[in-house]
Amino acid sequence: MLKFFVKLVVLLLAIAAGRLAYFKGLDLPIFALKEVTVSGNWKVSQDSILTITGLERGKSVYKQDLKFAASGLMRQPGVVQCSLKRGYFSTIDINVTKAEPALLVNSGNLNAISREGMILPMDSKLPVLPLVSGRRFAAVRCYDHMKDPDIAYALETYDALMVRSPNLSSRLSEINFGDDDALKLYFSPAGTEVLLDRSDIQNGIQRLAAIADSGLVSDTAVFDLRFGPVMVESAIGGSAL
Repeated sequence: MLKFFVKLVVLLLAIAAGRLAYFKGLDLPIFALKEVTVSGNWKVSQDSILTITGLERGKSVYKQDLKFAASGLMRQPGVVQCSLKRGYFSTIDINVTKAEPALLVNSGNLNAISREGMILPMDSKLPVLPLVSGRRFAAVRCYDHMKDPDIAYALETYDALMVRSPNLSSRLSEINFGDDDALKLYFSPAGTEVLLDRSDIQNGIQRLAAIADSGLVSDTAVFDLRFGPVMVESAIGGSAL
């Protein structure tokens, strides 16, 4: 019994010594944080990232609170995703994704909206983007997340145009949702109107691009592409199939 007790004490002391050595090893100067690398689409200074995350230079990378750092990043306006990991010895690598404008909405003021549905402030550096209309966005504020499913339809339409006809996508000025299933697209400079069926956006865009390739879009006021065979209504009220 005594031998068992002695062995147990020795084992416990060995475990305690091992843990002490382990934690002491984590404090070695080689593990002291020297640099935080930031990747992704957010440009931010080293001092700012340290302030936001609570990471401390000189403190062991293994004793930094990465969960707290991630929560600090996710509280920043416009941030939609982040990840942190310890690099080699004295570095911590951070990847941050900020929401980027994809479309425009009118919420009383003109705002952008990201692919994640986040409302973003307008900026003079924003590219020219289509306006989503026909839905009420008055209650939203900057950095709110929109959950309106029509935003997904609008993005699908814009993406399909960019793939199939970059020229048409550059001329798209407005994506309008009515009370029925019609999706109305307006193109500059003549205000050409195109009606699509929301349940068949991809095929509608392909037909529209084919018509545009034929040169008819510049001479026509309305295209209704909801019913299979293409109906073209001219600016003076005539129509052709």
